[in-house]
Amino acid sequence: MKPLLLKSARYLATAAWAVAGVWLVGLTFTELKAVWLVPPTPPEVSHDLIIRNAKDDAGRSTSFRILLFTDEFRWVINSFDALEKAGERPHFTDEMKAVLNSAREIIAVGTSSEEIPSGTPFDKGREQEERRAARRAEQIAMWVREALGKPIPVRKLNVGHHAPTGADDTSDQRRVVIILVLDHDENADIDQSLRQAMAGESTRSPIFQALLTKYSLGGRDSFTWVP
Repeated sequence: MKPLLLKSARYLATAAWAVAGVWLVGLTFTELKAVWLVPPTPPEVSHDLIIRNAKDDAGRSTSFRILLFTDEFRWVINSFDALEKAGERPHFTDEMKAVLNSAREIIAVGTSSEEIPSGTPFDKGREQEERRAARRAEQIAMWVREALGKPIPVRKLNVGHHAPTGADDTSDQRRVVIILVLDHDENADIDQSLRQAMAGESTRSPIFQALLTKYSLGGRDSFTWVP
């Protein structure tokens, strides 16, 4: 009886490997890269999600790796004014540098919380906070470039000012997000593909839903990129 069970187990294992092999053969190079050829999640990152084959309006594909940073690293980024005065920089780990250097392009996302200085009209305050979000994207992009070991294009995405909620703690509204472009079809529209990727994964990752609907510049037909 035991030899029969052993033989059956071996058959099932062989069949499983065969199915996996067929699946891998059927993947495109972009999909294989997204599945296997990416460095592991670095310690700075609390949420790491790969989205394969997000389509632009013309059907061209882009694969993204979206990194949501830990609370500790978020505090460092959000305190960049003080860090600038002290001449200090946050230090990426070697694991994080490996992740950044695996990308074809990198997108630094800038956000601002709902807080507006007391006595400031809402419209004026929102404009000020949108500029603050742009500066955050620029600052993150600068630190990313310092960590790169080779030339990689770095874009800066400004999603703007968070909608008022009346919350006492707004730290979650200043989340630090860096997006890697792992691969893309020729002439793919990164803006359209990224929006499609976020919309498609908003249930699994609520941060995407927030970026698209809760921030003043995230819900437009196209994203706002910092020059």
